[in-house]
Amino acid sequence: MTGFDRSRSVDEATLRYLARAFGRRPEVEHTSLFPTNNLESLVVTLDAEYYPEYVESVSLELRAYTNGDFHVSYHETRAGDRRRCRWDRHDQPHNARDHYHPLPDAGTAAAVDRNYATDLTRVFEETVLPWVDDRVGTLWESATD
Repeated sequence: MTGFDRSRSVDEATLRYLARAFGRRPEVEHTSLFPTNNLESLVVTLDAEYYPEYVESVSLELRAYTNGDFHVSYHETRAGDRRRCRWDRHDQPHNARDHYHPLPDAGTAAAVDRNYATDLTRVFEETVLPWVDDRVGTLWESATD
């Protein structure tokens, strides 16, 4: 992550809450809170059984900060091809503070401005999880074409 603001702190309470919430969901294979290779994150690995067999792995990576900034990345791997998108709230020169980087590569040039709920848990309920559900449906529809 470029332009990291050292004055912001990881919102550990929110990430712990989300880890517990995700841990209760049937489509979650496992969660990893503050893994050694990504100390500011919650990584949620989704159960590949919910996806067509050509999808090898799917995960979400969450970063939350006490100043309200966040980054939520969706990672999907199939046949060695990695696709990703990202929901962000942070100040930067390319978009509004709230913005979205779409599939397939979460590129900055394709980012679009968004308006997210103030609370990150609501961002998940209203934006991220419905998008993931739609993505699963899209993948299954394309698998039967």
